[in-house]
Formats: sequence, C-alpha cells, structure tokens
Amino acid sequence: MRRLLWLLPLPACAPPSDAACDEGPVRAAALEGIALEQPCAIEIAAPTRLLVTTTDFATGAVAVVDLATATVTRDVAAATTDSIPAWHDGAALLLNRYQYDSVTVLDPDRGFALAGEHAVAAACSDAPNPQAVVFDPDGHGWVTQLDVPTLAPLSLASDDDAREPIDLRAVPDADGNPDAGLAFACGPLGFVAVQRLDPSYGRVGPDELVAVDLVGGQVLDRDPDRAGAQGLPAAGAWLRQLRADPTDAHGHTVLALSTGIERFALDAGTVSWAVAPERFAAVALGGPRQLQAFDVDDTGTLAYVAAYAEDFSAVSLWRVGLDDAAPQQPERFADGFDSVEHTLELVDQRLWYGSTRRDAPGLWQFDVAGAVPEPLGDPLSTGLPPYSMVAIP
Repeated sequence: MRRLLWLLPLPACAPPSDAACDEGPVRAAALEGIALEQPCAIEIAAPTRLLVTTTDFATGAVAVVDLATATVTRDVAAATTDSIPAWHDGAALLLNRYQYDSVTVLDPDRGFALAGEHAVAAACSDAPNPQAVVFDPDGHGWVTQLDVPTLAPLSLASDDDAREPIDLRAVPDADGNPDAGLAFACGPLGFVAVQRLDPSYGRVGPDELVAVDLVGGQVLDRDPDRAGAQGLPAAGAWLRQLRADPTDAHGHTVLALSTGIERFALDAGTVSWAVAPERFAAVALGGPRQLQAFDVDDTGTLAYVAAYAEDFSAVSLWRVGLDDAAPQQPERFADGFDSVEHTLELVDQRLWYGSTRRDAPGLWQFDVAGAVPEPLGDPLSTGLPPYSMVAIP
C-alpha cells in the first residue's frame, strides 16, 4: 500500500475532497496579455548547499549537504513524514503536507534552528494539504492547497495575517476544486499548476498553469470568451516538476516535466515540446507518472531524468537532449534505485540523486563532465533515507 501512495502526483496520503469551499461569489479578472517585468523565481541561482528532508515513514528529519566538500550534516532539524523543503529570502521552509498542514521555518544562521511554525488551515477542510509556497514582491506568502480551492496567506513574521485567501474557484473543475500544486511567482504575478483530479486521483481534465494576481488577490483569465478562468494548457499530463529554462535570459520561460519535457513561454503564452512524449515512450517510459524528477544543464541542451520502471518497481536515471540535441533518444546511465519525491539536482558538472534503495540508501553523486556520467563512490548517508530535496544558497 505504501508503494501506491508514493506514486501519487504531488504526493499526499488521502484523496482530495469532493466538496468545494463555497464561500461567496467567484471572482476573476481578464488577463490582457502578459508583460512580465521581473524574472520568475523558480529555483536558486548558484547554489552552494542542498536542503534534504529525510524519513523512514515513522519519523522525519532534515539534512544539509555542502556541495563544495560533499559533506552531509544530518538531523539538523526535525521534520514530518511528509515534508518537502523550500527556500525564501534567507529562510529554509518545510511544507508539511497531508494531516500535518503547516509550514516550518528554519534559521540557517543558527544551524537551522526552529524559527517558526505556521498552521495552514481552512474552514471547509480539516486537511487542506499544502503543496507549494510563493511570495509576492512585498514578501507575503501564498500556499497552494491540494484539498482546498484557495491560496492560503502565509506571513513568516507572524500568524496574525489579516489577508483573505485567494479564491481559485473561478478555474473550471468538475468538483469545484482545481487541485492546485506546483507554483512560482514572477514579481506580482503568480502561476499555479492545476491538475483536475477525481477523489481516487484519476485525471479528469487537462493540467494548466493558471495566472494569479498575488497583489490584487484574484485569478486571471487568459480567454474571457470561454466560461471560467482559463490558464495556459499543458501539452502533456501530470505536471510533476518545474525548472527555469536557462536559454531565456529574461527568466520568463519554464521547463516542465510531464509525460515529456515541455516549455512554457509565458511572455508569448505558448507551450511546446522540448522532448516529446514519444521519445520517452520509445524506451518504455511512456506511462502516466513514470517520469519523476528532472534537471537541465546550464546550456539548456541536456536533461537528466529520474524515472520509474513500467511496474514502478525501481527508478533509473536517464539523460536526453532538448530540442533535438544529442542524445535524441533517452539514454539510461544508472539503475536499481528508488525514490519517493524530487531528489535530483544538477549543480555545475555534478549530478546529485537521493535514493531510498534498501541496500544502499543515501545521496549518490555522478560526474557528468564526460561523455558518460560516472558514479563517484558510495552514497553519502543522510541519516534517514532522503525524501525530497532542493538546492539552496
């Protein structure tokens, strides 16, 4: 049963509610084109560390990896069994998901000591299930919730936050909840990935990136001629992870892992394939949710992907060229792993991958400078097995 839970998109431990939060009128504003003035905050530039949540599914902890020395400081803080790490403005964040429903703040200047704990609550659900957090230019946080159709306000300074949640019910969805997950901000404009799932996590509608005015507090509609607030439809299914496209110096283009690797050009409002699903299907990676995590090199021409086998019995590591660069067909370079969440990060010429494989759990390193990625010794212990990780300054 645990294996099944690990395979859920944007993992959670219970299906989303059928009941929408029906509180007042649904509001949305027309999106008159997109003129992004600030780069999108998707990942940290020039990271020096990895922030890793770890768990054996009975308890959880946090580890920190120094990228320069390849050393791990284990158990710097407590975590839950379903915590994913994030970073904002010098603070480490843990999004504690289903049934934990909170955001933990850690202070890296004090050895990642606890600096705050903020509940994520909703009147219409006892398990809103926070998934991601974005911040507007004034430092106000907004948390996506898988089980509630709103962005919850988050103030890292205090729990006394008088802002109202941002209502997402304008986004069309059969049960009134568009199942918000991944998110990022480009200045005052946020983008939220919606999935449209049924109570058993079956996909019942297209994935989209929906624009949200974080300052004005409402969803933006890119097609007023259609009912509801329309987002930018994904080319594939199951948006799993987002990365900045390094080929866009303005920072307004996003690469997304779904059934392939797709490119969202936010300025132009277009979506195209960087690696089409057919290329993954040709090497038996064409099933729903098989592609688990990815990263791209600094030139934006080569991607590294962690992917499940067809029967989800193990995870292998692959590399593939973007936009017809070599190798055009995905090439497997390591296998026999397992992982639950996003535990793959490429920094300079070193690929880091966290595996939960029972006979050798820990953080693996690969030198990717040569023609073939080469493993660098045995995995580094993270204490408890790695669960999720993010690159930080």
